[in-house]
Amino acid sequence: MQASFSKADAHDRSTGEPTPEAPRTILDVLGTLDALPLHIQARSEFEYVGAKPLGDGFNGVPVKEFRFALLRPFADGRMSLAMNLFIGSGYTAQTTETFALVDESAPFERVVGVRLPSYISFLHLPLSVAEHTLRSTQAP
Repeated sequence: MQASFSKADAHDRSTGEPTPEAPRTILDVLGTLDALPLHIQARSEFEYVGAKPLGDGFNGVPVKEFRFALLRPFADGRMSLAMNLFIGSGYTAQTTETFALVDESAPFERVVGVRLPSYISFLHLPLSVAEHTLRSTQAP
């Protein structure tokens, strides 16, 4: 189990205004179980990034992400099956852009971002790929 928490308050030294797009609150919790029944291995992570100012009076929305993975090696470790789950809410790459939509006569500034879609996937992996995937999510 590993957890980290950070809270920042970045301001421009000359104006005192909040620094646009600087993360404010970040919480990350990671858990790993390698000795489950039937030789199953599990990884889970929760991450929360608080709302942040985007500039010009705009604010972003908080981002919440939950990841879960199960992996089962077979054939003396030469292959494995894996299931990955991602549940996300919010938007990544939040910023402001100035543009006009098709039905608008003049451009104006608005908040934009890429929606985080939730998904579940099933994989059949050679062990070398599966081990690399699991090692990259393990705590040091």
